[in-house]
Amino acid sequence: MSRPYQHPYPQSEPSLEPMVWQRVEWQQGDGRYVFEVGQGGLHATLASPHGAKLTLPMVAWEGLLDALSAARKTRQRSEGGHPARSGARWYASEAGELANAFRAGRSIKQLAHAHHRSEFAVEAELDRQGLWDRVERRPKQASGPTEQADAADGTRASPHGLDEISLARNKD
Repeated sequence: MSRPYQHPYPQSEPSLEPMVWQRVEWQQGDGRYVFEVGQGGLHATLASPHGAKLTLPMVAWEGLLDALSAARKTRQRSEGGHPARSGARWYASEAGELANAFRAGRSIKQLAHAHHRSEFAVEAELDRQGLWDRVERRPKQASGPTEQADAADGTRASPHGLDEISLARNKD
C-alpha cells in the first residue's frame, strides 16, 4: 500500500490543490523547447527553438501524450522481443476465437503467433478456460458424454482431438 507524500516542513493546513505545472522548459540538442499552460488551464502552447508555436486545448495535449506513451511501450516490447499484444488483456471475442481454434487442432505455437501473444500467455488463457493443463503442459481430458462413448470402443480422445497414444508419444 502506498503512503501519501509527506511535506518536509510542517504546514498549518493540508493543501487540497493538485500540483500544476504552468511552464516546462527543456533542451534537446542545441534547441530549447517551452511548454506553457495558458491562463485558466484550458489551452497550452508548445514553442520550438525555431520560433514555431502550437496552441491546443489541454485535452488534446493529454491525448497526444497518452498516444506517445503507448507508442513507446509498443516499441519497447518489440525491441525486447516480446509479442505486440504482450501484457494486454484478453477480450471475450479473442478468447472465444482462441478456444475455437484450439479445439480445431491448432498448436500453442500457432495460436501464439496468430494472436500476437507469448506461448505462456496462450497456455494461461486456455488454462483459465479449462482447456489446458499448465502443470502437465497438455490439453485437459474431457469428462462427459463424448469421453464415455469413446471409452466404450476402447479409445479416449482429448478435447484437442488427440488420443491417449498420441499424447504419450508427444510427451516423450
